[in-house]
Amino acid sequence: MVSQKNGYMVNIKENSNEFIIEMEQLIETRKSAPEQVLFLTVILQALLDATKPEEQRESSESRTARDSAKAWFAASVGVTAEDFGTVCDLAGIDIDYAKTFAYKVIQSKEIDYVRKRINTVISFK
Repeated sequence: MVSQKNGYMVNIKENSNEFIIEMEQLIETRKSAPEQVLFLTVILQALLDATKPEEQRESSESRTARDSAKAWFAASVGVTAEDFGTVCDLAGIDIDYAKTFAYKVIQSKEIDYVRKRINTVISFK
């Protein structure tokens, strides 16, 4: 599936690992405008926040940050949903696909692997 938003073309694939690889390639090859890379990174960082493993002695702030990140992907009305839609538009990806992708990542049984891949993409210089 291909999504076109704001003049950007992004290949959308069903496999979450392929989607992460696609984002990584967009960032690495500098095919994307710097603003698009910024907003792709915002989405990936939110996925990291939403999938941060729970710790027995974690602070209430950590729990709140994780819950807020999950809510950001799930919101369908209100300011939070509008913010998510704006970020997706600026990242050049389809909002419905981003929500589906986030749900798959959050529910993934390979969350450690997915988190490592996302960290690799975000850490690219």
